[in-house]
Amino acid sequence: MPTVDPPARNPFTPIDQEPADEPLAPFCADLSALLRTMPGLSTTPRERTDWFDRKADLLERVAAEDPGCDPDEVRELARTARVKADELRRGCS
Repeated sequence: MPTVDPPARNPFTPIDQEPADEPLAPFCADLSALLRTMPGLSTTPRERTDWFDRKADLLERVAAEDPGCDPDEVRELARTARVKADELRRGCS
């Protein structure tokens, strides 16, 4: 059975710096998934609405759970995403 080498250390991470905390892994995965599904020009208004709702949900979670962020700023970004989703629901965009 072949052996698998562990991933190489990121060359941009200083040697004396610890790797990122594990709690960030789920957030990074959720953010990556959200960005991979960013709607294009050919998507339906419903798909764009759903995407902005998911974006707002993620930002609200960050504001509530990440002590390293500015919660007011992140909540404002979530509010903006909700406004965009509501505009799409009403057919304004």
